[in-house]
Amino acid sequence: MTTLLYLLAAVFCLGLALRAWNGDRDDPIRRAFVVLGAVTGIFYAGFALFLLPGLEWARYIQSGAAPFIPAAMLWFLERLLRGAYAPASRTVTRLWLGAPLAAVAFLVTDITFYQDVPRASPPEVLLAIWCYGGLLLCMHRLWAEHERADSRVDRARLRYLLFLLGAAIAFSLIEDLIRGLGPVPDPSGGLAHRAAQIQGGFPPVSTVFTTLFIYFLYQVVQLTRLLDLHEIFSRIFTLAIAGLLLVVVDGVSVLWLGGLTASPVHGTFEIFLASVLFLALYDPLRRRIESLADAWFNSRGRRLELTLSEVDRALSRALSLQGLDHALLGRLAMSGRVPLASLYLRDPDTGLFRMVLCRGSGDRAQMQTISAQPFAEGFQKGVHAYVRVDLARAARLELTPHGRARAPGRAGRLALDDAAARLRTMDAMDADLTIPFRSADIVLGWLNLKDEVWSDGFSSDEVRHLVATVDRATHVLENIDAVEQLKEQHRLAALGTMAAGLAHEIRNPLAGIKGAAQLLQGEEDPQQIEEFLQVIVGETNRLNTVVAHFLDYSRPFEVHAVPNDINTLVRRSLDVVRAQDLPTAIQIEAILDPDLPPVEVDADMLHQVLLNLVHNAIQALRDQGHVQVITRTTRARFKRGPAVNAVEISVIDDGPGIAAEDLDKLFIPFFTTRPDGTGLGLPISRRLMEAQGGDILVRTRPGHSTTFIVRLPLRQDTGSAASSLSSPNSSP
Repeated sequence: MTTLLYLLAAVFCLGLALRAWNGDRDDPIRRAFVVLGAVTGIFYAGFALFLLPGLEWARYIQSGAAPFIPAAMLWFLERLLRGAYAPASRTVTRLWLGAPLAAVAFLVTDITFYQDVPRASPPEVLLAIWCYGGLLLCMHRLWAEHERADSRVDRARLRYLLFLLGAAIAFSLIEDLIRGLGPVPDPSGGLAHRAAQIQGGFPPVSTVFTTLFIYFLYQVVQLTRLLDLHEIFSRIFTLAIAGLLLVVVDGVSVLWLGGLTASPVHGTFEIFLASVLFLALYDPLRRRIESLADAWFNSRGRRLELTLSEVDRALSRALSLQGLDHALLGRLAMSGRVPLASLYLRDPDTGLFRMVLCRGSGDRAQMQTISAQPFAEGFQKGVHAYVRVDLARAARLELTPHGRARAPGRAGRLALDDAAARLRTMDAMDADLTIPFRSADIVLGWLNLKDEVWSDGFSSDEVRHLVATVDRATHVLENIDAVEQLKEQHRLAALGTMAAGLAHEIRNPLAGIKGAAQLLQGEEDPQQIEEFLQVIVGETNRLNTVVAHFLDYSRPFEVHAVPNDINTLVRRSLDVVRAQDLPTAIQIEAILDPDLPPVEVDADMLHQVLLNLVHNAIQALRDQGHVQVITRTTRARFKRGPAVNAVEISVIDDGPGIAAEDLDKLFIPFFTTRPDGTGLGLPISRRLMEAQGGDILVRTRPGHSTTFIVRLPLRQDTGSAASSLSSPNSSP
């Protein structure tokens, strides 16, 4: 197993080096990593071969590669931390010049004088001093960069790299000391025995930390940023616990079977079954382990992940900007991870991006309007997100060894200028992370998130999850835009219908007034003059009624809702109707529920609605028929909300009903089936009810009856949902 571990480490390091080389061969940082990964892989490959019987010469491959590791590592770290095109420091140059000399000196001396020495020879000790001294220089370089870093995010991430490199050096030193100071190994025997003897009494822990360190450096190269390691520590912990549990399951199986010597075939089959059982239970177990690991190592990421899961579920129900605000910005602000979230959307008239939603508070005032260029140019080119720490690093000028600003090429200057400009814009918006809403090649807007002061920045996993959530929210924005366009079309259609109806209603009285005025010219009969004047006055009153109703429909309502007894309001309205001259063949009946609870409603508005509905029912009956007014409690939904307790008032007549082709037009302004109607009574009634959080429904059976239903929510269920409609400027 020890041999396999070293061989896997060699393959892993060489594989990462090859992937980095295939990524971008012109990138100096990648080239430096390729050298580091290749040298480390050769080092582990040599030791793995040395552990095999008959390949003792392979230790010279390991010893020959060892002096180059400190030089390659320090070279990579300097290019990563000082700049890709910064010249190598004198220390790196000396290490590169000394590495081949140290390798050749060791090989010649060891082969000539100490080839048969079973324990650590003087050349091996001197080579170890060279290698560990160079690695300590790398530690010192990382520590100096940590102390010089002005970003709390960079300082936190540099601490991770210091920990991993320090652990790799410390465990390597422990293993080498145990090999050198321990008993003389006896490499004879089988493969497992030879590997255990040469490895010594300490397991190869350094190999794990070294490969982790190389892997993290590879991620840094891939992401062009120092890596946040919270989530990776969590994954490693999960894998380690799962592996430990598998070892326990298989170990218990072996112990229960009494070993594999009696019947190795049966014992192996039993272990196979135990492993299959473990894998079958692994999925629910893994989720539990991941939850515990995130709670210990990555609580911030876990909290944000749970919040984003809630956001994804809520986005499917968002049909407006207010819904998007509640589903996305509101949940992010309440997560405890994002103190400030803001949404900027493109203004189609000006092409500028304006802040339309904001949740939380920041350190400075936010700029309300942002120009599309140059900030959104990166989004148009496919950049998934702007991260403050990345832009800050990209905006820094590279320095020469003497501390002077190094002049980059034209492409480099453009990149520096773009990064600096975007960073200034993010400062103006008080944002640490900006993620675009992108539909095809069009940038609809972006979401700004500010990080907590105590945090060490958004990790790559967090950014990836946020980008995926914003991509889903983009579809919501597109749907909202489509709904708004549909509403605008309906509004324009309604305006056209209203304009046509208003013109018709005004033209008829004007025609009557004009005709009466023309007839008055030259008329001498006082009786005829009186009749024509009455026509003019009547048509003028009719015109005034039309205009008054139109103004009632168009102006906002002022709602004064207080608890009222609905039955009392119904009785009062019916008393007013009965006081008028009604045909004797028309009967009005009230069936009132005595257990109705009080309802917060504007009594005058409800009185106006009931009068209009009852009058319409009486006019539909013409000279005879029956009108019923029924009150009761029920459950109802208002504006696609949840079902709540409500009070229902039904006005039922047994008249001829409403034609099917007219049913959908009843609440369109100026639509009427009566020659003397204005077509505004029902639209006004609906607006009066909607202003109080209620609604009006209509049901009809042509040739039999028509029912208008007024529904009002009970306040204890709707809370203060309707209170916002009580302001003078509210508009339903």
